[in-house]
Amino acid sequence: MEQLQTSIDSIFNAHIGKNEPGAALLVAYDGQMIIGKGFGLRDLEGGKPITKSTNLRMGSVSKQFTALTVLKLVDEDKLSLNDSVYTLFPFETFKDGTTIEQLINHTSGEADAEEAFFTEWDSTKIAENKDVLHWYSTKNRTMTKPGEKYQYNNGIYEFIPSIVEKISGKDFAEFAKENVFTKAGMEKTNFFNLAKPIHIEERAFCYQKDSLGNWSKVDGHFLNGLLGAGGVYTSVNDYFDYDLALRSNSIFSKETHEVIFKPSSKTNTTQSDGAYYAMGWGVTDSSASHTGGWFGTNTWTKRYLDKPLTIAIFMNRNTLFDSGLIKKTDSLVVNYIENYR
Repeated sequence: MEQLQTSIDSIFNAHIGKNEPGAALLVAYDGQMIIGKGFGLRDLEGGKPITKSTNLRMGSVSKQFTALTVLKLVDEDKLSLNDSVYTLFPFETFKDGTTIEQLINHTSGEADAEEAFFTEWDSTKIAENKDVLHWYSTKNRTMTKPGEKYQYNNGIYEFIPSIVEKISGKDFAEFAKENVFTKAGMEKTNFFNLAKPIHIEERAFCYQKDSLGNWSKVDGHFLNGLLGAGGVYTSVNDYFDYDLALRSNSIFSKETHEVIFKPSSKTNTTQSDGAYYAMGWGVTDSSASHTGGWFGTNTWTKRYLDKPLTIAIFMNRNTLFDSGLIKKTDSLVVNYIENYR
């Protein structure tokens, strides 16, 4: 264990300076947090370090929690994954029978509202989910026949909260807090809407290097009011409790838990997100994983399905995917598990 800790510290410290934005690392095995620690700073101005209780922005790792809000409604028999979206929102774009499951597994065939908002939206205003709902309501946004093609779609994940709100009668962020985060033991975890900001305890601010090579805070993007594709802030501590809840099937009924990692659509990638897509996870026979990237944040989580091992790296900087940290950390940990546990 000491050798593993030393090796992990070495590769992270080689990439992250002590006075730079950094990362939080979780390694959980067989119900224990083997490693939970931070590197670098969560707040450059205040010189505050990242720890295992620091809440960092998750980027697209948020999608698994958005999927769980839908599964909560499925668990309560208020919704079926096979339900037609058109019955809830009779928009022309959904008239071909797009299902709830196709929204989640990226086979809806719809255009990506978020992609359009980068050029179409007034950047002096913060976009919210109601604006995404309106965008899909105004004209037919269908690109391909539902179920025909896998196309990763952030905009559709920002439409899903409107479904949750319509059926539950509750604000999406509040519904997620009550029915997903709290149920999973994630007491400090929240969806964060820049248009209606809440206090995030021990928050890590997001940073990118500017043209002069200096770190600049980038938390004010006009699309940071959109929830679903991103927007979750969580910590190593809370994610560990979430992992325990997933492994003990304690959030929903056992039958609903079995759906979470069940392959739902064939992806067009063989990268770390998996060969199939499930409920907010890329899945293979042996693992479920997902990456996240947004302005000033990179995230990655991998949950092994053939062993009780989960690894997660959360960054408040956008340098994870070209650093080699994912592959090196995964290799070191798996070698340790296979040889010493």
